[in-house]
Amino acid sequence: CFENCSGYKAAFQMVDAEADDILEAIARRYLEIGCSVMTPNNKRLELLPELIKEFKADCIVDITLQACITYNIESSLIRKMASNLGIPFLSLETDYSAADTGQLETRLEAFLEML
Repeated sequence: CFENCSGYKAAFQMVDAEADDILEAIARRYLEIGCSVMTPNNKRLELLPELIKEFKADCIVDITLQACITYNIESSLIRKMASNLGIPFLSLETDYSAADTGQLETRLEAFLEML
């Protein structure tokens, strides 16, 4: 389950199509996405345990883009949440270029062997 910006959380809730003011309903829906730029981002911390349960996740791999400072900051909160849930956690940072592919592969392989 991929939870970051382009992942599951964008489709987790639907717009209230029966709302009197559909534009307001659409705006409310987008404001409910657990995005790291929304502070405090309690929605993400509420959604992750649900996703872990629904997808029977064995671990959390928190992948952040180098330029996404807000997700990097949240990584410590996700690590703490994973610890409280007793689930292994790995944080990876990448610039999404081919330059760090080998390093990411090595770290992921080591983490999976640990599981």
